[in-house]
Amino acid sequence: MFKEDFKDHLNDVKDEFEKYVDKRIDLLKLHIVEELSRFTAGFAVKMGILYLLFFALMFISIAGAYFLGHILESVTLGFLIIAGFYFLLAWMFYLLRRKVVEKPVIRSFVKLFFPKFEDDDE
Repeated sequence: MFKEDFKDHLNDVKDEFEKYVDKRIDLLKLHIVEELSRFTAGFAVKMGILYLLFFALMFISIAGAYFLGHILESVTLGFLIIAGFYFLLAWMFYLLRRKVVEKPVIRSFVKLFFPKFEDDDE
């Protein structure tokens, strides 16, 4: 009698544990889907904004090149000055890539996937 009750109790505990593990797995899946959805939506919005800003910057650059060309009486020189400015920007960006790009990207991923560590500075 005791043996059967104990066996039934162990089976109940086993069933409850399996249910618990299944629920935890479902919760983890939901959390992963939520975070991936948030990441994908944020990425799509940022890419759209960057795409539009790229075209705005391109047209402003062309206008600036023509403006400088008009002032200097050489359209070619205007475009060369604008191109030189962008090469200078690219070189500065390359030199500051770790501080400007890598660290903020790593920090963003940590905040995205581990939100409870957002308050930590390090």
